Amino acid sequence: MKRSFHLYEIIIVFTLTLLPLMAAVLFNFPLAAAMIPGFLILLYFAHQKQVPSTALADSVKKGLYRNRNVAWLLVFIGLILPTWALAGTIEDLNTLFLNFISPDYFLTIAFLITVFMSLTVGSAVGSLSIVGIPLMSAGLALDLPQAVIAGALVSGAFVGDRTSPLSSSFQLLAFSTELTVSRHFRAIFPTMAATVILTAGLFFGMDTVLTTSGSPPEIEPLAWSRALSFVPPLLLLILILLGKDMKVCFLSAIAAGGLVLLLRGTAPSEWVSGAFSGTASLNGLLDMLPFVVFILIVGAFCQIIEDTAMLQPFLEKIFTDTVSLTKNTIQTVSAAAGVSLLSPNQSFPILLTGRALLPHWERHFHKRVLARTLADSTVVFAGLVPWSLLAILCSTIVGVPVIQYLPFAFFLLLSPAVTIAFSWVISHKGTIYR
Repeated sequence: MKRSFHLYEIIIVFTLTLLPLMAAVLFNFPLAAAMIPGFLILLYFAHQKQVPSTALADSVKKGLYRNRNVAWLLVFIGLILPTWALAGTIEDLNTLFLNFISPDYFLTIAFLITVFMSLTVGSAVGSLSIVGIPLMSAGLALDLPQAVIAGALVSGAFVGDRTSPLSSSFQLLAFSTELTVSRHFRAIFPTMAATVILTAGLFFGMDTVLTTSGSPPEIEPLAWSRALSFVPPLLLLILILLGKDMKVCFLSAIAAGGLVLLLRGTAPSEWVSGAFSGTASLNGLLDMLPFVVFILIVGAFCQIIEDTAMLQPFLEKIFTDTVSLTKNTIQTVSAAAGVSLLSPNQSFPILLTGRALLPHWERHFHKRVLARTLADSTVVFAGLVPWSLLAILCSTIVGVPVIQYLPFAFFLLLSPAVTIAFSWVISHKGTIYR
């Protein structure tokens, strides 16, 4: 089904895709609807290239099928977070973490608390919604610079957004690079660990330089009677580590949260209402459904681009080096930056760069390295681009404009540099990635 597309046709397709997405973010209309113009013009050009309708239909079906696990993940996240909130799990996790606050090392501890919360819930927005506001209030009470506090919180939030198996970004990238969850996690863990250590070190340095005044608000110690709250997240973690099927993991964690909330006197009707409509700042199933549709449409869109090899001739002109791992890593980071700057949504560039670059990396190096490189670029860039939906949401929660927290979002800024350095190190050690 490969066809030769002209450059102007590619520009038209992506212009009619990205501009409506930007408009959707600005004017708050569904992202799925914003994909329609680009999708239709892509089908039109493919038809002009005499791509059979049956082949296009097969690509759409394939794209929908391949994205099904990510769609299911969004459904489960929409159900699990409100359930845990009603069960008291979210509040008790928050209280547990806040008990570790120290005025002398506030930025370092705030970063690490947000890291643990984001790894637990698998969402930058979710983790900031839970611990971001109380940590921001505590930091301001110490008279610390607002932008620096926000940088620490956003940095920690993106660790889980990038690395947690509960994250839709994690699952999207694993799908795009055709890796299992366990292999994908092993591929992206080393640079995450290195970047977290470097980031914590930078915030520790800032803690020693910045002076604090005042004191953080008093946090009530967590009673042992609340230990039941930690059963659902621990169960989910254990099942994931045991390699159980994603549906089994999440359904078990939802059921455990439901049992806890029922034992604590929450009415079943309140549980059902919260799980479907959301509770407090956490979205429910109904809020997730538009994103499910969007992810499926993007999957079909990218599958057609992949099957028609629309971008391959142009990528082959850029990725000419088949030997230097470092050079290819730099080129991939640059391509990811370009796509991320143009896209107001995180999912689209993850799928597009993953599927478009996979043949080259699989042929000349290894898709594990591609997964790691994109995790350290495409995924985190979404928190740095001021017009990105994810950056806007993070900025809104912490109450600091993206431009102001950007210089202090050390994890996001360091990740691309660390992944390039990692490629350089392993290539000079003679590690074979073919």
